[in-house]
Amino acid sequence: MERDWHERSTDEALSALQSDAARGLSPEAVEASRGRHGPNALPSAPRPSALWRFLAQFRDPLVGTLLVAACVAAAVAMLEPSDASWAVRFGDTMAIGLIVLLNALLGFWQERRAEAALDALASMVSTQAHVIREGLSKRVDARELVPGDVVELEPGDEVPADLRLLVARELAIDEAVLTGESVPVRKEAEVVLDAATPLADRSNLAFLATKVARGHARALVVGTGASTEVGRIGALLRGGDREPTPLERRLAQLGKLILGVCLAVSALLFAIGMLQGDREWTVLLLTAVSLAVAAIPEGLPAITTITLALGMQRMAQKGAIVRRLAAVETLGSATVVCTDKTGTLTQNAMTVRFVETADGSFEVVGEGYATEGRFLRDGTPLDVLGEPLRHLIEAGLYANHAHRGEDGGFVGDPTEIALLVLGAKADLDRDRLLAGRAIEHELPFDSDRKRMSVIPSAPPGETPTAYIKGALDALLPRCRFVRREEGVVPLDDATREVLLQRAESHADGAFRTLALAEKPEPGDDPEEGMVLLGLVAMLDPPRPTAARAVAECRAAGIHVAMITGDHRATAVAIARDLGFFEEGDLAMQGDELDALDDEALEARVSKVSVFARASAEQKLRIVRALQKRGEVVAMTGDGVNDAPALREAAIGVAMGKGGTDVAREAAEMVLADDDFATIVSAVREGRAIFENVRKFIVFLNGSNAGLVLTVIVASFFPWSQLTPLQLLWVNLVTNGLPALALGLEPAEPGQMDRPPRPVAEGVLRARELWSILGIGALMGGAALLVYALPSIAPTLFSVGDPNAQARTMAFSLLAFSPLFHAFGVRSATSSLFSIGLFSNRWLWLAVLTSAGVHCLAVLVPPLRPVFHTTPLDATQWGIVLGLAALPLPVVELGKAIARAVRGRPRRT
Repeated sequence: MERDWHERSTDEALSALQSDAARGLSPEAVEASRGRHGPNALPSAPRPSALWRFLAQFRDPLVGTLLVAACVAAAVAMLEPSDASWAVRFGDTMAIGLIVLLNALLGFWQERRAEAALDALASMVSTQAHVIREGLSKRVDARELVPGDVVELEPGDEVPADLRLLVARELAIDEAVLTGESVPVRKEAEVVLDAATPLADRSNLAFLATKVARGHARALVVGTGASTEVGRIGALLRGGDREPTPLERRLAQLGKLILGVCLAVSALLFAIGMLQGDREWTVLLLTAVSLAVAAIPEGLPAITTITLALGMQRMAQKGAIVRRLAAVETLGSATVVCTDKTGTLTQNAMTVRFVETADGSFEVVGEGYATEGRFLRDGTPLDVLGEPLRHLIEAGLYANHAHRGEDGGFVGDPTEIALLVLGAKADLDRDRLLAGRAIEHELPFDSDRKRMSVIPSAPPGETPTAYIKGALDALLPRCRFVRREEGVVPLDDATREVLLQRAESHADGAFRTLALAEKPEPGDDPEEGMVLLGLVAMLDPPRPTAARAVAECRAAGIHVAMITGDHRATAVAIARDLGFFEEGDLAMQGDELDALDDEALEARVSKVSVFARASAEQKLRIVRALQKRGEVVAMTGDGVNDAPALREAAIGVAMGKGGTDVAREAAEMVLADDDFATIVSAVREGRAIFENVRKFIVFLNGSNAGLVLTVIVASFFPWSQLTPLQLLWVNLVTNGLPALALGLEPAEPGQMDRPPRPVAEGVLRARELWSILGIGALMGGAALLVYALPSIAPTLFSVGDPNAQARTMAFSLLAFSPLFHAFGVRSATSSLFSIGLFSNRWLWLAVLTSAGVHCLAVLVPPLRPVFHTTPLDATQWGIVLGLAALPLPVVELGKAIARAVRGRPRRT
């Protein structure tokens, strides 16, 4: 069996690829290798074409039914002889087709806009590599690298491929994007590792997309493109299609229900008419089409699309870019949020929080790499730094290789950057301290000594001083003195014990500790007989808004779980600090997870709050186990190692600034500001969107139920039937704008205090179905009463055709009645006056506009032949408006009774 690269020595690796550490490859060898392995580029999944995206908007079963109805209406119009204009004859077909086309164009446009936003967010800078070929050093585009190339690495470089290290000098690489490890990993070229060595511990390899924190190296390219670790993770992304979102599943269920009822009733009505034999089959077919048009809420696809699109825009304004319309609502359905740690919950910016000297403890205030901050002692700000504290900070600046880059940001090892930022908070700067002096001598850090020393040249007339930093257990035995306020004094056992206890206390809180010392007149051994200055405690701090965001998630009934490549102790400390790891919660490491089969993992997964040292495959297993338990999983992350789980989750949320292109491509949502708290805003928006979708579905289907009842019953009487165009007019023109305004309804209070909706719960629950049937019966009954008026009260129809006037009254009643009903469905429980009669100004505008537009169809003489309407007198208008207003008081009375029943004490 062929050994992996971490199992081979440097000579074996060079021999396998026929390369030379000093000269690299020849041009002929480069071309031959490129022919075998291809360019150093990750294969990208092809995006669907614009045409395919547009056609995908027609997959909704309701949309398909509408297209069939449009074709049937067109066929009937062609078969029936008529002297009417083509616009009148084919008006039904054109109206149906127009709404279907509008829905498709809106969905297509919004999804293209989201892709454009992500393209603009993606980095356009190509990675450059420093390669050795035929003994000459040159810079090339990383895409040109091939296995066998020899490259050199410097601080700040992005690793251009998977590499086997040949020579490494003080090399540390930030692998957070690949493994989740927040601290740079030390690398060594000489070691040969076992086959079972985990990815995060392969210290003789460097991986594509990671970054050099410090040190220098020469390395052999052993993997490019799809053959890299990043490429292997990318292959996981290409397996399988995306699962539909909860909203897509619920709307599909609703669509199938409406479609089944519609087709069954239409077929039954057609069959009964054929058996009666008193009407032409074309008339019966047109009646069946009318019933289908009445039963299907034509505006639902378009209004849902518009509502989601508006929600998409609101989320974008808050920093969340959504790639697929239906995903806008998904976060509102989430029952579990699986979050990465580094860069998501934390700032990915190592920060000194405490400084310990022999005289006491000092707290350092300030977040991340921001240079503004203060020093506190016992909670009181320091006006002046004491000598021991100043000497400690200066030692951290001298023994430091980090620096500011050309863009003003910090470059280097995160630990050393933390010391630079600490100095800036004390108004101290490394360049000012050196004042042009050079570092004359340096003993570099290595894993055996666990310390480093530097000796800067001394100012004129002074003797040099050595500055040392390292692990406390490496420095303390070599220190004979300690600096206090009164000066340098011998280091006694009591002081040693106090400092050791403080270091242990910080370590228990997942802080990394670093001791600092100095030695005036260093002599031959600058690391013996040192003056201990103290120690610093640092960590990658949580984002300032993360704790509140986590608390809001938990209050909303959403379980928060951390999945990270970092160590268990660090992960648990951060989770505890943020409030989602409490007594009884479990933490599990990757090796423990591997020991469980899928069934055992599924049984335990919901009890675990922290998963540490997790690989890409393990993250994927965790998400799948949660989903098998029926959870709706939202996964956040920024690294390459997060990408497969981001894709598998119901909704993947990637970071836009600090995230990788691979993670962004895998996610449904991208946080442009990288702020975890934006997720809470997205959850709130998602829940509000779903409630609004439910409101306008109840509104539209209540109106449709009235239309269906009217069409079915009226078909058995010698009345003038409502035409398909009239039914479309009610569904789209008079109902469409109020339904859209309901989609803009402000979120009701307390939405974030409720648990997530049950996964199996449909868009319409029993109470919504009863509401639809009740309102439909009320509206349909009122319309049928109007139809019967020529027989009940013939004096009301003394002028004109009574049947035509009755149809116009029924048409107008069915158009106006939903306008009153719209105010009643704004809240399922609260009264209209408690939520504010005018709090949704869009609804008032929509109602007034819809009423005015409908009046045109009745009052404007040229439009009457198109809509088959006749003039109405004042009495007839009064009857229409009086009956149309009934739904509002009936709905409000029902809500008042329900509130009274809920508030009544239950008998025991």
